[in-house]
Amino acid sequence: MIKSCRLLLLPGFLLLFFACSQQPRELDPVDQVMARAMRSFERGRYVDALDRFTRMSLNYAGSSLMDSVRYMEAECQYQLNEYLLAADLYQELITRYPTSPLVDEARLRTADCWFELSPHFALDQTYTMRAIDEYQGLLDDYADSPHRAMAEERISACRHKLALKDQRSAELYVRMEQWPAALLYLNDVLETWYDQPDVMERALYFKGITQLRMKRLADARASLEEYLATWPDGEHAAAVRQELTNLQ
Repeated sequence: MIKSCRLLLLPGFLLLFFACSQQPRELDPVDQVMARAMRSFERGRYVDALDRFTRMSLNYAGSSLMDSVRYMEAECQYQLNEYLLAADLYQELITRYPTSPLVDEARLRTADCWFELSPHFALDQTYTMRAIDEYQGLLDDYADSPHRAMAEERISACRHKLALKDQRSAELYVRMEQWPAALLYLNDVLETWYDQPDVMERALYFKGITQLRMKRLADARASLEEYLATWPDGEHAAAVRQELTNLQ
């Protein structure tokens, strides 16, 4: 009889045991979890830090720290050179937490992602143009941003890359002796990339040479004289002087 009672009670004990064991574990305070994740990040353990921040975004979705968590997730991806993933996370922060004090930083870092993805000037420059747009948007929306100098410097670097690409295309027509097309491209370079002096120097020199080959001698003289007036010690100054002597 006693044995039978024990057998009857056993399922109840087992049910109580499993019910207790399946109770959700109480989460640690969010500030402690954040501190541990930040410690991993600061020690350069970006994969571990990313895992910690990602779990925080799931377990503490209602926390006032969520904008910081999302920002640090993006920072981990950035440090791991996962720039496309990082850009998405920064953009998510900007969209979901528009009043966060981290939005300014996230705008800058989004632009930085496209800047890092920007390839050699001879390749497709879609990412380069995206970087320019993002940096310019930051400057337009945050006139007093502490990142203004950095943004302007990187816009200039991106513009230089685009200018080099256009200059390479123009010089290709020069090498192929397709003079009307070369002159068209060189004029476009001079009008568009006025803030890139090294590109301007080469474009003006090749413009003068192109005009010579097209027998537009008066125009050629004007271009070559402008070159010497602007870059008297330039890369092509000696060649320009010789061409001007030949025109006399």
